[in-house]
Amino acid sequence: MTKLSDIKKTKLDRKLSNKISMYIVIVIFITLCILLGLILDTLLKTMVVFTIIFGLFSLFQVLFGLSVVDKIIIRLMRLKSNDKTIEPEVKSTKDLLNELKTSLNIQSDVELMLIDSPSVNTLSVGRGEHTHTICITSGALKKLQPEELKAIFLHELYHIIHKDTDYLTTVSGTFGSPMLIYELSREKIAKLRKIWNEGKINRQKVANGIALYATIAAFSSIFIPLSFLSNIFVSVRKEFDADFFAAEILGKEVMIKLLSKAMENCHKFDTKFSFIRYHFFVDPNCADAQGKMNFISGTYPSIEERIKHLENKLI
Repeated sequence: MTKLSDIKKTKLDRKLSNKISMYIVIVIFITLCILLGLILDTLLKTMVVFTIIFGLFSLFQVLFGLSVVDKIIIRLMRLKSNDKTIEPEVKSTKDLLNELKTSLNIQSDVELMLIDSPSVNTLSVGRGEHTHTICITSGALKKLQPEELKAIFLHELYHIIHKDTDYLTTVSGTFGSPMLIYELSREKIAKLRKIWNEGKINRQKVANGIALYATIAAFSSIFIPLSFLSNIFVSVRKEFDADFFAAEILGKEVMIKLLSKAMENCHKFDTKFSFIRYHFFVDPNCADAQGKMNFISGTYPSIEERIKHLENKLI
């Protein structure tokens, strides 16, 4: 059984490291955007026009991305069906999560949301003491035993305790912001076009709105390649550490069984936002179930690797 004193011993160092890393990621993103502007200015001989524009726009992307990314992820993932039969499981699962929070002396709020998916998976998101949310699939509630549910929550709570979740949400809100803003702008344009066709409001206002969001989408599209670099800032070690933490408390057999069920019950999530992937317990695209690890396109060790890591580390 892991002692709370052991958690606290590593908690401060890990938290401080993640806090510093959050600021570093923000600076790197803005710096890369400014460098892109500088390259264009050099090629086009436009003094510092693009450098200033890209610098200001990257700052806007960061401020916007960090303010909405957790809400967007929850909106995309939360339950959309009207399945009432699962409500008792949801209530008992919330009670279980609160019990684990108390046992780990976690003072901050941690909300629980449901994802309508047969997959066995979870994700955690949030950037502040009272903004964390754990989303769990309906498949996990139906297919996992109580000890396995504890294990998957302990894994996510480990990330929250050590601010891994805060750091990952920051990465999503910075490097994921161009893709996020681009897609949200496209959605807004589609809605405005519908209003235009229906003739509900002044067409000049609609035209102005379409022009504004089209401009934002165009600028954001320039930075979209940066969104695919987000995985570079995500260490696979965080998954090993969180697995190990849960296994120390509940035993490696429980954790290995949980990982096996996650692999057996993997169903791809329909989301165009690649930067959401590293918030999940296991890869939402089921890519790691094939025993492969990708530096750019994936952020997870394979489930087989995670099981071997537990077997080798825990005697």
